[in-house]
Amino acid sequence: MMDLERHCHRTGCICTHTEPCYGGWVWVKYVEELKRTVHGIPSVTLIDREGVRPCMVCDPERYEIWLTSKSSHEYHERLSARSTHQKYKAYEKDERDKTRTL
Repeated sequence: MMDLERHCHRTGCICTHTEPCYGGWVWVKYVEELKRTVHGIPSVTLIDREGVRPCMVCDPERYEIWLTSKSSHEYHERLSARSTHQKYKAYEKDERDKTRTL
């Protein structure tokens, strides 16, 4: 059964929006290793962080971009490139490049 309070508000979304999805996002825990050497002795500290990732059902394209991006900068660049405005600019550039002056 679909939970409307947790819905992502994407038209035609087929996700049930039950655990773990909340509004198109899924809470995850990240474990980061901090390696350093103190007085010649190597040490590793594990740091737990919480964050979110896109729901793979609500927005599969965003999830794929998140999964394959190597950094948050690359992730945001690729998300920006998929925007309607950026697609329109690319289309205009392609059309302009096709046009020849005789």
